[in-house]
Parts: sequence; structure tokens; C-alpha cells
Amino acid sequence: MAVVLFLVIAKGLSAGQQIAQAQIVTQTAKNLSVGLQYFYSDQNRFPSAVEFADQNTMLNYFSVFPPADFSSANCSQSFIYKRLNDSNFQLDFCLPRAEGGYTAGWNVITGQP
Repeated sequence: MAVVLFLVIAKGLSAGQQIAQAQIVTQTAKNLSVGLQYFYSDQNRFPSAVEFADQNTMLNYFSVFPPADFSSANCSQSFIYKRLNDSNFQLDFCLPRAEGGYTAGWNVITGQP
């Protein structure tokens, strides 16, 4: 009986952790998209991958950078940024479970001015 109770509690804690991580990743993806628009407003282009990886550059647009990275069974990392050209970007983000209209696994936010 104690083993069953322990398994139920452990499963509940794991589900709660996945919910919290999915909420954080979803909100962070939205915040990254907004910050990238600010970068575009200042620079008339989106950042290169090298600039996006540079904490010193990106802290001009975000209060915390780099974003928290969570790994899960579905996701080896949380975010992948791609600049398609100077005026288009793609932000891929991975969720451990569905959240906020996004599915579990990889999702995409695209941006342009």
C-alpha cells in the first residue's frame, strides 16, 4: 500500500513539474519574441545567431538572458533561434506537455517587422 501511495505522489509531482516548465517555456517564448521585435526596432534587422547567443548583446533587450533551459523526454533543449533573413526570424520552443494552445514537443513562433 505504501509503495502505491509513493508512486501516485511521485507521478503527481512529475506532472506538476511538467506543467510549471511548460508554462515557463511558453511565457519565455512570447517574451523572446517581443524582445526580438525591440532589437529589430533598434537595428532594422533581427539578430544573427551569434548575436542571439551573446549574453552581453541580448541583455540590452531582456532582463534575464539566456533563458532557462529545461530538458525532458520530449525536449533535449527548450529554445532554438534562427534568423531566416534580416527581417524574419523563427523561434522554436519545446514543451514537455501541451500548454496555452501549443502542443507537447516542438512549436514555432515566427516574426517579422
